[in-house]
Amino acid sequence: MVLCLIALPVFAVMGIFSFKYRKLALESLNCLLRTATFRKCRSSLDEQIKGSITGKLIRLSPKASVFVYRNYKILSFLALLLFAFASYGSAVGIYNYVQYGNCNGPEDVGFCVLDPTGQNSKLSELDIDIPTKVILPELEANDPIIGPKSAELTVIEFGCYACPYTKKAEPIVEEVIAYYKGKVNFQFKTMLIPHHAASLEAALAAECSIEQGKYEQYHSLLFQSQTGLTEDSLVQLAGSIGMDTGEFKACLETQKFKDEVSADTLQGYQAAVAGTPTFFVNGQRITGPKPFRTFKTIIDRELKK
Repeated sequence: MVLCLIALPVFAVMGIFSFKYRKLALESLNCLLRTATFRKCRSSLDEQIKGSITGKLIRLSPKASVFVYRNYKILSFLALLLFAFASYGSAVGIYNYVQYGNCNGPEDVGFCVLDPTGQNSKLSELDIDIPTKVILPELEANDPIIGPKSAELTVIEFGCYACPYTKKAEPIVEEVIAYYKGKVNFQFKTMLIPHHAASLEAALAAECSIEQGKYEQYHSLLFQSQTGLTEDSLVQLAGSIGMDTGEFKACLETQKFKDEVSADTLQGYQAAVAGTPTFFVNGQRITGPKPFRTFKTIIDRELKK
């Protein structure tokens, strides 16, 4: 009966291509139905499988064949447990992928067979030691808000203006803001990525744009012009949206907001942010440029609380 349970889905799939396996699948199903209704299984499929396995094994190793024959029931039960575990893991993986875009949930960046390229999970990684005590980030009055200021829920994002994966997440951020129509906004905290050129300079430039009330526009422009950012190009971008370039350049050259940028990065370290982008929705972590459905699943849950 045990191997009938395992054989049923296997033969059902193989039966798509061969009548021979359709017959075996029906035999497996009949056996399972009779067993489930406390009737004796009339199928000899278990014995057929047992004979086939031991027959093939005897040519390779008579001892192994005898061992399998004598312990067939125990081995078939272990096979059932393995099958059940694999089926459960597959079901959880499929559910997580549908909900979050990754087999292991919104925080995972490991390999997912349903997302083999890792396009939903890649991030600019940092080589950090996970702190003993993780301190979740909090909203700060001096960090700018992207989206409606009166929103019910604020998503905290740790990102880097020179990070291609943070850039990839920008359309999703815009989609979330548009979809929730005033209910959700974002607070962007800069996480410096040392191996990205212009990571610090772009972060400082974004802080300088706050002084002139142009942060949201400049934030978007930085991602649109991400390749080849230099001090001159950062100033030119400021001028293109009507900022005082003299004032902006002085702010940039003196690194006026370096302490603010460093404080945001420290918050990221304390929150065990391993790379950018990383988002926090009321403490629920989303790692990488996950698809819109990931944010929707978590945000909907939080808005109902």
